[in-house]
Amino acid sequence: MRNSEHDRDIDDHTAVITSVSGPCPSIVRITAKIPGSSANPAWNSANVAIRLYLSERYGNHTRVYTVRDYLADTEEIVVDIVQHEHDSPMMLFSRDAHTGMEFSLTGPRVHFGVPQHDPGEPVALFADATAIPALVSIFDHADGELTGELYLATGDSAAVDEIPIPGGLRLTHIDPADTDDPRPLETHARELPEPTSYVVWAAGERAEMASIRSYLRKEVGMDKSRVAVAGYWRIGVGNDEIDRARKRFYEKRLAEGAKLEDFNDLDVGI
Repeated sequence: MRNSEHDRDIDDHTAVITSVSGPCPSIVRITAKIPGSSANPAWNSANVAIRLYLSERYGNHTRVYTVRDYLADTEEIVVDIVQHEHDSPMMLFSRDAHTGMEFSLTGPRVHFGVPQHDPGEPVALFADATAIPALVSIFDHADGELTGELYLATGDSAAVDEIPIPGGLRLTHIDPADTDDPRPLETHARELPEPTSYVVWAAGERAEMASIRSYLRKEVGMDKSRVAVAGYWRIGVGNDEIDRARKRFYEKRLAEGAKLEDFNDLDVGI
């Protein structure tokens, strides 16, 4: 979807890969230079996303990724590609990635951070492996001032060890291999004592995230200003199908007079 409202502060770029590494078993990390990006201050925001446009070799697909870090001095982004067993377009791209390789992207799209709260007020964060780059970016911009709970579901303990977790956050690491619970983050959200005393940020699998949002907003009764929840992927549904559903939903709502800031992505029926 391209229009003036949607594309505010977003530019088309050609990025050049400057390094590729595998810091953890589950991650291929790509650093890429975006010439001229430092002119846009939005790149320095927390939790910035890009849409990566894959070439014909990878089926001309597009994918949204969170920028783990933006290096303003060198105009470089750091992007982690979580690895899985399927030969998806992004898995093929990450295997081919090498220094000097070019790719197209649009960005930056600034996604939401932890809801505003008073100093010392506790936060509750719920995330799976796909949300680790967003967490890192948020923590980098928080200057260590977050206190509360972090629930993180990932099987890669090395990826957890890399996260610069603020000292005021207590980590609960959930390895999916160690539990039969299909939605451990939702379980922890429902077990959170006195949930209204927290502001909540959550990101991960769409169905689980939608359930967390529904519990906090409808059952607990928390105000929407204190709950920020995003769905990054959906079990059993491809990213192309998710994007098509988003486009249909947004275009329908825009035709009805809604504004882009009125949308919540989890309202898209997927």
